[in-house]
Amino acid sequence: MSTGQIHDLGYKRYVGSRRSVDTRWMVIMRHQLSTAWKGWWRFKAALIAALIATFATGTVMYFLRNELFRMLGAISGEIVRFSDGLLPFSLIWYCKIGFLVSLLVCSTVVAGDVQSGAFTFYFARSVRPRDYVLGKLAGLGILLSAIMVAGPVLLAGFRLGLADNLDQVVALLPTLPKALAIGALGTVIYAVVPLGFSALVSNPRYAMALWAAYDIVIGGIAEGIGHVGTSAKAVAAFDLPSALQAVAYDLFGMRIARGGITIPTWAAVTSIAVHAVLAIAVVIWRVRRAQQTGVGGAS
Repeated sequence: MSTGQIHDLGYKRYVGSRRSVDTRWMVIMRHQLSTAWKGWWRFKAALIAALIATFATGTVMYFLRNELFRMLGAISGEIVRFSDGLLPFSLIWYCKIGFLVSLLVCSTVVAGDVQSGAFTFYFARSVRPRDYVLGKLAGLGILLSAIMVAGPVLLAGFRLGLADNLDQVVALLPTLPKALAIGALGTVIYAVVPLGFSALVSNPRYAMALWAAYDIVIGGIAEGIGHVGTSAKAVAAFDLPSALQAVAYDLFGMRIARGGITIPTWAAVTSIAVHAVLAIAVVIWRVRRAQQTGVGGAS
């Protein structure tokens, strides 16, 4: 009497390395970086523009390193070297480039995943909402730091190289952490805040238009209100580029009015912090809602 036999059909259990659950966000971060790096017009062109701005500012800094100019603004008559004043001034260009990246990359991230149904894929593979939020924030933070942090830090290092002697190098050493702090705030503005706008709507185009309208229109109105009087100057801090410029001027000891107004530093820092917290809260709300209404999910 024949007996039944079980044949191996080729199935083999997974014997590869197993990564910790806490590293799932890194997968999402790498995916965000690779997606943004594809093509020329999403991020590469902006990175080249930042390099050009850094090179141009450094060139002017070199040729005018011994020239002086008289500051205009709250402290009239103060004399400052061009080499010391160009770094905070250069934020104008980095903010424009950072806004371009935030518009093309950051402001469509969550809305694009909602529209394409990508959250079903994420949560079906046991990705937690905090993994998604942390991975996206880390990926966008790395992208924007390549513009908002690298540029000012390179200029600060170049300024140290233009020092006349060792004593001046020691005196200028705080320039590096100041440039790093300003770049970090700029990264928060153009990586975190537009990500929050991308979570408000489910259409990437609408999210892009919403972020552009807020930064340009609402920010312009807030800056205009700041011209009304001394008590209204804090309102101008809602214009995020103006708030960043105000913090930079204060860190580098330059009280220069932007657009005819001097924004209080406390108002500028508070505005940036509130914008970032609200943006992260909106992203968390959208992702948790997608997890609860989608297929699968993780605790």
